[in-house]
Amino acid sequence: MPEQVTFGPPKIANPGEPHLACVLLLDTSGSMSGQPIDSLNRALQDFQSKVSMDEMAQKRVDIAIIEFNSTARVVQDFSPISQMSPPVLQATGSTAMGEGINMAIDLVKDRNRFYNELGTPVFKPWIFMITDGGPTDNIETAISRIQQEESKGTHGKLKFFALGVSGYDKATLFRITNRVMELNNTDFSGIFNWISESMVAISVSRVGDEAKLSQLPANARKADPDRDVSDW
Repeated sequence: MPEQVTFGPPKIANPGEPHLACVLLLDTSGSMSGQPIDSLNRALQDFQSKVSMDEMAQKRVDIAIIEFNSTARVVQDFSPISQMSPPVLQATGSTAMGEGINMAIDLVKDRNRFYNELGTPVFKPWIFMITDGGPTDNIETAISRIQQEESKGTHGKLKFFALGVSGYDKATLFRITNRVMELNNTDFSGIFNWISESMVAISVSRVGDEAKLSQLPANARKADPDRDVSDW
């Protein structure tokens, strides 16, 4: 069974405002040790500070963090971005990517049910995965579930993004989603700036609208520019 951290009652700020649930799904396998995991920890700290500076994002953006190595676990349940406490991640073990993706899907679906119970309008949730390798567990169910969620309705029920770091399994990530990016080094600061700008852009938009996302940082690019990613 996956390890699961026990948390208290769900946290939410301004339940009358529309809310965006975003899961950061982070590979903390042994291959991420050294510079990659150190950079990832610094980027998480900066991300929280930057998004929290925006008044609307403070009211509307909720963040959760899941790590996956030999297993997957929630290291931070959903909380308002201003109350996010970035963990200090450590790299160890293998790459239970399938387990991590399934856990992230379950988490956002539970969160959206929570919003619905409160009568809180919802933006389409995000799952943003960072990985430097291929899965060491079965990923077929996870692939099927992501494809199913992304194909529901006109624009899908969630958006799944995958960021590959040196050594990542490009073919597998494209089996999961067309929204695949790759980083040409292990400096995560720029891509987390992009995520924070995206969160702010969505938070000031209207529910149902497709917010225009900013340009990717210099050290990141779409892994296959020829693929249709018009709904990014």
